[in-house]
Amino acid sequence: MTTDQDAVAVGATIAGGVWSECFRAAMAAMAAVAACFPRRESRLLARDMAEAMLTGLETRNCWTLAEALGHASPSRLQHFLSRGVWDHDAVRDRTATWAAGELADDDAVLIVDETGDEKSSTDAVGAARQYSGALGARISITVPAAVVLDRHGGVMWSRRR
Repeated sequence: MTTDQDAVAVGATIAGGVWSECFRAAMAAMAAVAACFPRRESRLLARDMAEAMLTGLETRNCWTLAEALGHASPSRLQHFLSRGVWDHDAVRDRTATWAAGELADDDAVLIVDETGDEKSSTDAVGAARQYSGALGARISITVPAAVVLDRHGGVMWSRRR
């Protein structure tokens, strides 16, 4: 899989205002967790991964993130995630604290919606055989959750194609 670098650059340019706001938020979150990474290299790689996650990639995994970052292979990212030395629990806790501060608003509501997505086998990450009320059967599914912060009285909705 290859990424058209020109298309990515154009997309980032067009959505400059949105991108700069996302980038500002990502850098603030990184500042909150920087101490959780004992080495400069791991801190920079975590920052780069966060930035790559904010791009318009259709699929986000170590391969696509590595390509977006200009790496020859995903091995650096895979090593960082599976064997790198950093405090996972502290990153989670500090990120939660940072997010709670950013999202604090007396007029806002947090909307959580989870749904079961059917999978063809249990080989998919997170898939397991369980009952799905939407499908009315015990099948192999994953259960992703969508979380939306609503400050303006809007509605979260979706439709099937």
